Amino acid sequence: GIITLILCIGCTSMKFWIPSYTIDEVISFKKAIDTADNPAKGFILLKEIERKRVIVKKATVKQISQSTNIDYIFCVIATAESSLDVECYIYTRDWRNQEDVYLVAQLKPGDSIYVVGRFSRFLKLLGQQYAVELVESNIKKLR
Repeated sequence: GIITLILCIGCTSMKFWIPSYTIDEVISFKKAIDTADNPAKGFILLKEIERKRVIVKKATVKQISQSTNIDYIFCVIATAESSLDVECYIYTRDWRNQEDVYLVAQLKPGDSIYVVGRFSRFLKLLGQQYAVELVESNIKKLR
């Protein structure tokens, strides 16, 4: 009984030991990847942030759209408050590890949000300097 409980808590809390990066740090990685003179160096840098946790302290919701990621139904597109203009494509998960459609349904353009998500990839957008996809994200609406 108690050993199983400890093992379960140990396994779920393993997520807490994943390093976290700010959105500015993620963009620093992107710049280093783009300017790497050796493609292997860029690859190593990308592997370093792959699947790591990203914290966006404040972002402004631009729109809610249909997802282009097959694992999700909806995508929250937001602009991160950062030293640069960073667009975030955010895919949510709730505590049951299902898409948090109820939370997404409450969001509207202009809302300020706090996001903790897992870095998935950099996106290429026309005219947009930086775009980041975050999956398994938790969003908290800021007042």
